Amino acid sequence: MTASDALTLLRPGISSPSGTWADLGAGTGMFTLALRQLLERGTIYAVDKNPHVLWSIAGGGPVDVVVHEADFTHTLELPPLDGIVMANALHYVPDPVSALANILACLRPGAPFLLVEYETEQARPPWIPYPLPFRRFVEVALEAGLSQPKELERVASDYGHRYIYSAVAFLSPGNFPDSSPDRVQ
Repeated sequence: MTASDALTLLRPGISSPSGTWADLGAGTGMFTLALRQLLERGTIYAVDKNPHVLWSIAGGGPVDVVVHEADFTHTLELPPLDGIVMANALHYVPDPVSALANILACLRPGAPFLLVEYETEQARPPWIPYPLPFRRFVEVALEAGLSQPKELERVASDYGHRYIYSAVAFLSPGNFPDSSPDRVQ
């Protein structure tokens, strides 16, 4: 995966040039940096349970990157988000519906949830223990209270899979899972 691939996957899902976003399971920060290029102003929370490498990309400017150490399967202490990017991270969770219910508590109604995943049905531990091909993401998204996902882009995969896809789904106001003040800060 290249930085250019990350831009290609995210670009069609970014409809506003500003806002408060999170990159959940940010890893090395490749998608955080792509999102930073696609926004004109705002804040990106680069969230990872092992964020050490992310400190090199933290900092201010028109788009501020805030490193946040957290596990997205637990309650997240983030402000209300205008969008979430989750790239190659949801396939580590055995129960993606429960994880999404937790994650979506931070997302503003009507805001986009952008997913990037491998298009594969075959588990490949330890890298892809719980595959989430687009067909399965549609089921998971609807069960978690998101709109019908739309596939956005595909790029070739370097790891023996056909491709990596990006998709977007939106949290509708009627499906906002928990807007209590102790969940969204």
